[in-house]
Amino acid sequence: MTDPYPEYRNISVTDPLRQGDILEAADPAASHWQRHLLVITADCDFAHAKHQGRVTCVPVLTAQEYLLEMQIPRIREAALKKFVATLRATLASTSAANISDQRLRAWPCETAPGDIVASLELDARKTATARAALESIRLASQPAESLGQAVEFLIDSYLAASAPQKRDNIVNGIVSKLKGPYSQPPGDALFLSAIAPECDLGYFVYLRHLEQVREADIALGPTRRTANYRRIARLQDRYAHALVQRFALVFMSIGLPAEYEEIRELHSDYLGENFK
Repeated sequence: MTDPYPEYRNISVTDPLRQGDILEAADPAASHWQRHLLVITADCDFAHAKHQGRVTCVPVLTAQEYLLEMQIPRIREAALKKFVATLRATLASTSAANISDQRLRAWPCETAPGDIVASLELDARKTATARAALESIRLASQPAESLGQAVEFLIDSYLAASAPQKRDNIVNGIVSKLKGPYSQPPGDALFLSAIAPECDLGYFVYLRHLEQVREADIALGPTRRTANYRRIARLQDRYAHALVQRFALVFMSIGLPAEYEEIRELHSDYLGENFK
């Protein structure tokens, strides 16, 4: 895929390391949290060596990795709450009414739904509803190795429910939630279509996970020396600035507990007492 307006630009090996540079791990087995990194250390820190040789970075995940890590859990949680609520309502007047929500989630992952409903001795109508809810919980709870697999598990979980919607409606509902971060990105992430030549799969820069790399371990271009990372491109200024601004906002507004404020006021009052 060729982007006519790439978010990155190519740079020379003679250009110094700067904020907005994209690094690629030399190890092909590097985790997705370390495979591609965006440098956020300020240019002035590089210029005046304030960073002590440590380069602060945030990970650049493929769109599929980001959606699987950050969005699928939210969609799954909403589905599980719905299925558990249905199961709890079905069991309301039975001996299983006091089972915790946590246990209701875990139960069908440990025991076949058919065996569970057989042990509950429910009437025919409640048996069908309970079994469907248990099967939905089991399917929604399956660990997924890819975004596609996670979506299929969710679709199957909704289809297994009693009186399910049409498959197309279920798919549209899930996909619409996955599309959200593209058009309305959360404050701690930003979509980039491409980060370097040959790296145009679609990516999200995730700002809540920090990595530090020794500057000595970064090669600025092709080299014969051994390096853990190689710089492959630099973001255009407007994207780099937007990302750094988002990064600052993520950590700027941090609420502190009321107890802290009370102790702070106590210290302040104590200081005043010294001068009376």
